[in-house]
Amino acid sequence: MVEASYIKSSNEIGIERYVFPTKSYALYISIFYLSLIGLSVGFVMSLTSFSFNSLYQALELFSYILLVFSLTKLIKVNAELSYFRMMVVIYMIWQVLILVRGDYSTFDYFELKQFIFDLNYGGSLYFIPLLVFINFNMYLIKRLFDTAIILSVIYFLFFFLNFGVLFDSDLSNLISQGAAETYFKYLAIPIGILVLNFNLLNDKVKPLILVVLLMVFAVAIFRARRGMIFMAALITFFGGLNFFITSERKFSILFYLTYGLFGVFLLFFYSIGEDLGSNFFFKNVASRGLEDTRGYVENCFFNDMSSYDWFFGKGFNGGYKCPGIDESIFEGGLRRVIETDVLQLIMNGGIVNIFLLLAIILPAIILGLFYSNNNLVKTLAIWILLWLIFLYPANVYSFSIFHISIWLSAGICFTSPIRNLPNSFVKKYFLSEFTMKPELNKKNNA
Repeated sequence: MVEASYIKSSNEIGIERYVFPTKSYALYISIFYLSLIGLSVGFVMSLTSFSFNSLYQALELFSYILLVFSLTKLIKVNAELSYFRMMVVIYMIWQVLILVRGDYSTFDYFELKQFIFDLNYGGSLYFIPLLVFINFNMYLIKRLFDTAIILSVIYFLFFFLNFGVLFDSDLSNLISQGAAETYFKYLAIPIGILVLNFNLLNDKVKPLILVVLLMVFAVAIFRARRGMIFMAALITFFGGLNFFITSERKFSILFYLTYGLFGVFLLFFYSIGEDLGSNFFFKNVASRGLEDTRGYVENCFFNDMSSYDWFFGKGFNGGYKCPGIDESIFEGGLRRVIETDVLQLIMNGGIVNIFLLLAIILPAIILGLFYSNNNLVKTLAIWILLWLIFLYPANVYSFSIFHISIWLSAGICFTSPIRNLPNSFVKKYFLSEFTMKPELNKKNNA
């Protein structure tokens, strides 16, 4: 009965191919997301574990094979061209030029492995925009939600398995810091898209998402990761605002929110009274306060950039002289990364890189926010906007599900039939079970 009502509704709207996936499309999308989960877990474990690294890299390699296999079935070279896809083609040409102009003077076996397996700064992230040549379907986002839920479960497990590492009291412990940031970036932050669409989640999933969000805040505050606190807080703010706007139980939400904020205020007031700096939980973030931890590195970057570099960039693996920082990693004080993604994008591809990116992303945000009939697409536009904001305090332009979800969200925002779906239809789609439309599958597979 549910499927029949879906088919009838979609026929009336006239957007069957944007709602019902074919069986083959559903299969390859599932493989696509499964490969991304494998890549994320393999990379996280290779960075945070000191044993079985070969096994984790083997998982990454197998996941890459699955990813390429799924994309060969999903990406259509004869896809209909539009402003969105034409701009991405131009952007991709620029990404290839960045790779061609790269610095490979020190390239060896170790550098080659980094190029392949490093999801932070490796070569794979330059090919993410190719995803815009996938046919955009609501099923793509529904499976993205499922993927974020799976990652939240993995984060939940890792949180307890490595509790001692995450809550090591030594603020300078790079292992604890790396684990906190890597878990957040590759496992936890994708739940942000669920927080923004809380009204579209099953009641059984909602407690898990809230618990994981609290875990993220606990780790971020204890380890004094100010960027992480900012990102989680901004996601929570927009998620709460959207849930309040879309909820039919506004009074009860206000009631619990008021008492929740009152509880937070009492906790903070108590901590101040006891001296925030001596409180075990808050002492790390209190000790850092407004400490400038980036000024020296950014000054090194600015001093080493020529006018040509600012406009065109230094290419892949380009660097800047920064003596005294990470010299054990970067030979001769030539630092090849900067933890601010806006500057990283400029260092690699110049202001041209930023301009081309904004020419794609900003129209998607505008279309999603102001030219959409449903709340889902509006939240996807907000998700993209948050990613743009996060480009300054963090490294989010990486081969992560968060970054990949931005290009998929942009594609949805550019797809007018999906933007025109009514809220009632979208809510039924996400909260009801359904199967692929049989007659549509037969037609597309003929």
